[in-house]
Amino acid sequence: MSEAKIPLTAKLWFAWGQSCTYWGNRTLSKQIYRWAFDAYTRAQSYAPWWNMPVLRRAVIRGRELDDYAGAVRDFSDLIKQDPEWAEPYLQRGILHSFHGLQSAARAIADFDQFLKLAPATHTWRADAERLTERLREDLQERGWSEQLD
Repeated sequence: MSEAKIPLTAKLWFAWGQSCTYWGNRTLSKQIYRWAFDAYTRAQSYAPWWNMPVLRRAVIRGRELDDYAGAVRDFSDLIKQDPEWAEPYLQRGILHSFHGLQSAARAIADFDQFLKLAPATHTWRADAERLTERLREDLQERGWSEQLD
C-alpha cells in the first residue's frame, strides 16, 4: 500500500508507538512498552492493510513483553499476508533463536528465508548468516542435527 493511502490517524498512532518504543528502550519500563504495543494496535486498526504497525507490535510483544506465542502469531500472520517481505522472517528468526535449541530449526528456516528474500545490502544480512551458522553448529554439536531435515 502506498504511504499516501494510510490515514493520518493511523500514522499518528504509529508515531506514538515509535515514541513509546524509544522511551521504553531508554527506561526499560514495561508500562511504556505496553503503551507502544497499544499504539501499534490502534494504528493497525485504522489501516488494516498496513503491515508495519503489526511488525513493530510483534517485536515489542516478543522481546519486551515476553509474549513469545503472541509475537510468533503476529509474525506468522504478516508472512501469510506478504510472504515476499523479508523482515518478518528475520524478526521471527531472531525471536526463535533466543528460545533454546528446541526452536533453533525454526530460527534457521526463518533466517534462510530472510537471506533468500532480503537485498544484498540489508544491514542484518551478515548477522543472519552468522546466527544461522552458529545455530547449525550448536545443533550438530549436541546431536540434534536431525532437526535440520
